Amino acid sequence: MTKLLSSYILLVIVVAALPILLILPGELQHMESNLEQMLSRTVYILAYDKEIIEGLEAGAFPPHLRQRLDGILKQDNSSIDYLVVADTKSIRLYHPDPGHIGEKFTGGDEADALEGRNGYITTWLGDPDVQKRAFHAVRNEQGEVIGFVMASTSMKNVEMFKRQIQLHALEFFVIALMAGIFLAWGISRNIRHILLGYTPTAFARMYLQREELLDILSEGILIVDRENTVLYRNPAAFAYVGNGKLPTNFPLQPGILEAFRTNTPVPWYMVELGGESFLANIVPLHPLEQQDAVMVILRNRTEFVRMSEQLTGMNHIIDALRANTHEFRNKIHVLYGLLQLGEVDQAISFLSDEAQGLADRHILRLIEDKTVAALLLGKANRAKEINIDFYLRSDSRLPQNNPYLTTKELVTILGNLLENAFEAIGNEGDVRQVEFFIRSEPEGMTVTVDDTGCGMTEEQIQSILAGSYTTKGAGHGYGMRLVQEIVKKHDGFLQIDSDPGTGTSITISINGKKDGRAADDKDSDCRG
Repeated sequence: MTKLLSSYILLVIVVAALPILLILPGELQHMESNLEQMLSRTVYILAYDKEIIEGLEAGAFPPHLRQRLDGILKQDNSSIDYLVVADTKSIRLYHPDPGHIGEKFTGGDEADALEGRNGYITTWLGDPDVQKRAFHAVRNEQGEVIGFVMASTSMKNVEMFKRQIQLHALEFFVIALMAGIFLAWGISRNIRHILLGYTPTAFARMYLQREELLDILSEGILIVDRENTVLYRNPAAFAYVGNGKLPTNFPLQPGILEAFRTNTPVPWYMVELGGESFLANIVPLHPLEQQDAVMVILRNRTEFVRMSEQLTGMNHIIDALRANTHEFRNKIHVLYGLLQLGEVDQAISFLSDEAQGLADRHILRLIEDKTVAALLLGKANRAKEINIDFYLRSDSRLPQNNPYLTTKELVTILGNLLENAFEAIGNEGDVRQVEFFIRSEPEGMTVTVDDTGCGMTEEQIQSILAGSYTTKGAGHGYGMRLVQEIVKKHDGFLQIDSDPGTGTSITISINGKKDGRAADDKDSDCRG
């Protein structure tokens, strides 16, 4: 801000001083020229004055003529200090000081006037003053020179006028400088206010840093106002959004309008742009210069789903392993206590019951994919902890390598469906049950999860199918979206049947194999 203020002050000094330096010398010269013209005009008028001619011919001026000449000198706007009228012998017939009347004119610069020269200017170096004199010859009716008129002004007056002009110029410069400094200070404060308190240098540095950050993002960033004008787009969005306004049929229009209408963020939803799938998130921004705008974040769906699947799958496996570890530790403690008490037969019976319990659930026997089996065991143990009866249907079958879904995709689907079922039951209800079915056959794969939870309305079901509903609040609900993405990827089918207060049944049918070949055109085993 100091640099900015100094620059403004320097500009004001240059702007104020330049006209003075250019104009002042000319004005001073013009003032001196005007003074000379005034002297010349005065002696010219007096040289042709009839009374003065008559007085020179008579050799004396009457009193009223002297009074009239005295009046010329006494005028307020008169710059004439001396006025002299003399005859051909240079004898003064008029002088402001009556004591000099009748004396001879001094100076010697009147000779040209006595020879008939008119209207010339001389500079007389007198004592104690320097004078600028104007002379004009006086002629009678026959054209003969009968005397001359001299008007003079002291050079002190000339210098005084010059100083006055210089003083006025200085006053103008000082006033202009003070006004310029005040204006510069006001502009500097206003600029800093506009820049939110930052100096221009700091603001420029922040702007460049922001540009660099936005340029290297893999996500596309757009800022759009209410008129659909693109205010900003980073390089990642160049290929999908042009300059100017968005077309009315642009795929992002519904989300943008919703963000403007509700003034709340629109969570991630899928959109097709340029033949590619993206997840779009739209966030309202504060008014930009009284112009509302929203920011659109575009993330490549394929990459997003891949990372989310990895993260979600790993989280489900970790939860399963944690639950298995906790359950196994409890059983070890029971066995250790029984053996310490010498109850060997009861310990053997406890082991037999646990083995029989695992056999009843058929998890290890029916689910050959070990990762999926570990996930189901963990979910079964978690169900025990929260007092939910978890059942794997006995007609379930899952080979080690099924032709429809990868293990990661299965972990994502099963983990999300079962966890949602547990949350739907919550802590209430007399019947707390979750039933799970999975079967892979040549015709396709079917997954069903039934729960006795709170259930859903038809509107909630449609919102889930549209990818815009969650019971966990803003920023959640990605689990079901990932499930839907996987189902859509394999040309599958998702069906939700639910009654509020009774429970929910979710069925997923996959007919497209992992290598892209379609399965046989037979009805898959789906449950409503």
